[in-house]
Amino acid sequence: MKDIYELLNGIELELKDEDIAPVTEFEKKKLASGLKQKVVKKRKQNKWKRGLSVAILTFGLMTSAMIGLSFTAYAEEIPFLGNIFKFFNSDGTYAGYDENAKKLDLVEESNGIKISVMDTVFDGKQLFVTYRIETEKDLGPRPWLNSSPIFGDSGLVGSDEVSKIEDGNYIGVSSVDHMSSYEFDEAQVNWKIDSISTEPNNQGITFEGNWEFAFDVKAVESKNIAIEEKVEKSGIQFTAENIRITPMSFILTHTFISDYKIINNWDNRSVWAEVEDDLGNTYTPLSIRGSGQDHYGVKMYSTFEKLDPKATKLILTPIVELSDNDTIGYYESGKPIKANYRSENSKADYEKFQMEEIVIDLK
Repeated sequence: MKDIYELLNGIELELKDEDIAPVTEFEKKKLASGLKQKVVKKRKQNKWKRGLSVAILTFGLMTSAMIGLSFTAYAEEIPFLGNIFKFFNSDGTYAGYDENAKKLDLVEESNGIKISVMDTVFDGKQLFVTYRIETEKDLGPRPWLNSSPIFGDSGLVGSDEVSKIEDGNYIGVSSVDHMSSYEFDEAQVNWKIDSISTEPNNQGITFEGNWEFAFDVKAVESKNIAIEEKVEKSGIQFTAENIRITPMSFILTHTFISDYKIINNWDNRSVWAEVEDDLGNTYTPLSIRGSGQDHYGVKMYSTFEKLDPKATKLILTPIVELSDNDTIGYYESGKPIKANYRSENSKADYEKFQMEEIVIDLK
């Protein structure tokens, strides 16, 4: 991909007053975001924070250079138009995904709405699919595709991110997790969409149609490291089972078991791991998913950003958070009536503690 400065400086345009279109605040922010990503400095060793060196350009100059560009012709050159993973990567969630994506370019049009399935990445359990929507219909600021891609037999959990680029143009990422205990080497994916709505669950204005996609995808190459190490504290048992390292992320599989005293005394129980490597880099979970019951074992999958290739060890620090829901009243007996939630500034009981570290040799 060309450097964005080289791209823009190489464009010669003859502008007329009628060619100039207003630029929204949203478009300005996304343009700035794209420029920042192009000038991000590599982080220093032993530092996880990313330093940014931002080129300061006037929006008048930049918008003038952008006017007249064909959305299609330059889609691959402008980061937030041609690379959907980078567009949604402000928090590091999709770092490295574009380099490992499989191009699909599948197109279906129905009811005046064209959906293009662009790229896909599969890590063996979690599938990511990028897409673009083009239409003259008003789908609102955040349209909802009322289905998700499907693969495997059962146990799928999905999520969706969509952003409006301009009137009639939207881009998004759909992700689906398979909750099985095994991994897939490849997957046959089917995605049948029969409606799009302006609000979730077919609420708001709904546009019915028939958009159907089918494709195969292979899992990216990965390295599995078996761990099977346990630590216990205060009625919680944590087991680090496995780490799978992919070119764009690593996935920690762990389980936790709560004894009956913990289960009876606390409404909510959350167990996860802080991760650091031997170079001083710290890794924050990008997603955590799990299934099971406390006293039988809850299996968790935590996905982290790309592992530093120079790291030789990972240090896991299990974190336990115990909390009660809000009390919203009392029975005649004096027993509290509990809500099924905690408010933002809840005064209900809460406890947090660390468990013993687990050190994993990566080599």
